[in-house]
Amino acid sequence: MFPRRRPLSPSVVELDGPFRHQLVHTRGIRLHAAVAGRPQDPLVVLLHSAFGGWFEYRRVIAPLAARGFHVAAVDARGYGLSDKPPSTAGDDLRTAAGDIAGLIRALGHEQAIVVGADSGGTVAWALAANYPDMVAGLVSVSAAHPVDLRRAIAARPWYHVRTMARPGLPLLGTAAYRRHLLASTAPEFRHSPECAEELHLRLQSARISNARPGMLRTNRLLTASVSARWLHTTVAAPTLLLQPPLPMWRHLARRSLRRISGDVAVRHVARTRDLPHVENPPAFVETVAEFADNADNADNADNHA
Repeated sequence: MFPRRRPLSPSVVELDGPFRHQLVHTRGIRLHAAVAGRPQDPLVVLLHSAFGGWFEYRRVIAPLAARGFHVAAVDARGYGLSDKPPSTAGDDLRTAAGDIAGLIRALGHEQAIVVGADSGGTVAWALAANYPDMVAGLVSVSAAHPVDLRRAIAARPWYHVRTMARPGLPLLGTAAYRRHLLASTAPEFRHSPECAEELHLRLQSARISNARPGMLRTNRLLTASVSARWLHTTVAAPTLLLQPPLPMWRHLARRSLRRISGDVAVRHVARTRDLPHVENPPAFVETVAEFADNADNADNADNHA
């Protein structure tokens, strides 16, 4: 368990950088986003993992903005500088996806390229499948639709031991967080100063007052139950699956591909495992910017057809 310490202020993750911090009002709450770029440029929304926060993307926000995008790295409800309302029965995947749909509108856009890692990827999948007009492109970073992940676990549980062991992780201490981060990253990154910095930020974020319930809730989204109406929804937007070339992800990709009705590509960012935006930011930016440019050009061509 975490040592009993005084809860921290959200300001511990209000980092300085080539971006601005903004509170976006949507669906009766305020979501924090670190924002860069011109509002008239295409929007790229970055959604973090269950044990991180907006800061996972701190090294890619400005470079993506420099490539011609309006970029917003978002703290999910319950995280970081976002509001932390009490949990209710409605705090499920539908709520999480609705939050991001509202945020896109509140930022002045009709649609966005949505990039999601881990549980943020779960939300991105739900958004793309159920708010198709709002998603110009989906980038799934070591993630899957929760229905497909549940079915993959049932079919080959030996591939998903780490996933099945995750439900209680937000309640555990420093050593568990460290093991999870090391298991999610490539050897080259594990011994770098950036790895130590990332672990420190994750631990600080976990100690923010009232953040733990949101982390537990978001962690469960990976294999969340969905309504019958959402069970078989497909993704029509251009999709990029960023994942390591490992048996678990190859097996899961076969299920993901069946859910995608639009154009799709499967890529791996060199020298990374599950967190390429953290492990190799320059290569991640190049990969996502190229995909986003193509998705935006395709959307513009469709609009002028």
